[in-house]
Amino acid sequence: MEGIELSIIVPCLNESENIEKTLVTILNIVKSHNLSVETLVIDDSSTDDTFEKAQEMVRKLPELRLRVFKRPKPRLGYGAVVKYGLARARGRYCIFVAADGVDPVYLLPKFLEVAREGADLVQCSRYLKPGDDRTIPFTYKFYQLLYRNLMKILLRQNIKDSTYAFKLFERKPMLDIRLDSNRFSISPEITFKVLLRGGRIEYVAAGQGRRIYGRSHFSFRKEGFGYAYVLLRAWLHRIGAKSWF
Repeated sequence: MEGIELSIIVPCLNESENIEKTLVTILNIVKSHNLSVETLVIDDSSTDDTFEKAQEMVRKLPELRLRVFKRPKPRLGYGAVVKYGLARARGRYCIFVAADGVDPVYLLPKFLEVAREGADLVQCSRYLKPGDDRTIPFTYKFYQLLYRNLMKILLRQNIKDSTYAFKLFERKPMLDIRLDSNRFSISPEITFKVLLRGGRIEYVAAGQGRRIYGRSHFSFRKEGFGYAYVLLRAWLHRIGAKSWF
């Protein structure tokens, strides 16, 4: 595993119908651009055969250097799954890819190019170009607009799409940052901590696709408190009231 440039972490929860297609899509990008990668599928104790299907892909897709893990119960959420994968990754850089195939994985070569040029975080943004947000439900777009405006007020930064988990970063510096969130709020937490450390964030414009099979496990009603909490902690850190690191 020496010399791996990119660790692709694929969190899974009941994605039996999607996991094979997602891995094949990643493989096509890896092969066409001759990328040096490993791929970690982290199953969050699925009740379907996601884990078994991912294990079958180890032999079928050797170019991905695929490793499959089952995170033990109890389930804690998306953040706990990606932290589990991050702790086991070996590449210089890491990126999280949704198992349902909605992420624009064709951007992997572009993300790596930007990171090699010195960016501490490469973030996909669905709000840079008109139309890229078309697959986001209206309610989510409304809440995300409120969140971005709160970030402008509290952090004095125009942060574009911090809640989207499709982002690439260098692995070892991220391991030095204590990531606390166990749910989807780990995504803005990563962005805020890079920002508050003086890191350079570069944005790449793209839209996301639509899930074909199954349903999303994301619910803003469940995740909203976590988003508000990490933003509050980032603001307290910025004004010097409480250290976050």
